[in-house]
Amino acid sequence: MSDTPLLIIFARALRAGQVKTRLIPAFGAEGALQIYQQLLWRTFAAAETFPGDVQLWLDQPDTHLSQEAATRGWSCFLQHGEDLGERMAGALLKGLSHASRVLLVGSDCLLLDQPYFEQALGALDNRPVVFGASEDGGYVLLGSGRGSLWSADRFHGVRFGGPHALQDSRACFAPEETAVLPPLWDVDEPEDVARARSSGLLPSVIFS
Repeated sequence: MSDTPLLIIFARALRAGQVKTRLIPAFGAEGALQIYQQLLWRTFAAAETFPGDVQLWLDQPDTHLSQEAATRGWSCFLQHGEDLGERMAGALLKGLSHASRVLLVGSDCLLLDQPYFEQALGALDNRPVVFGASEDGGYVLLGSGRGSLWSADRFHGVRFGGPHALQDSRACFAPEETAVLPPLWDVDEPEDVARARSSGLLPSVIFS
């Protein structure tokens, strides 16, 4: 097993109408896709600062994103599982088969950076699971250093996509097994896009 840590990025294929669906009423399917691409490129840029290996895991095949990963020297895989919990558990289990510490992130948080990654890796020196909290009750990062914890049903019953996701996910472990990092915020709703643009984290583009 390698001591080099691994970062897994979960991403969706670039298909209009299938990404950032909560933004579609305000921006249209193409507008939501463009915002998603902007978020994804920011995530990729943050991943370039990660002190270890990086993998891109897609929900379905996407030639453009696979080529983008290859250009950056990253491996690319497909997610497997009935729901998000199964897909994350499977990816962590695979990652921990050859890396001693694995972090998993999505592509919705513009504030991920090297210090946050290092804080998460440091937390795994003391706890086998780490969550990077988000302001909305979910989480922007999940990490682990113990492969034996991960099975397909680890997150059974977790209410993903809402304010209970972090609370429910932590309840799947013993209290002493989890660490939680300070909350960041992610982009899910139109008001989050406005916040990101006013903060200079997303370009102010008018979509037709």
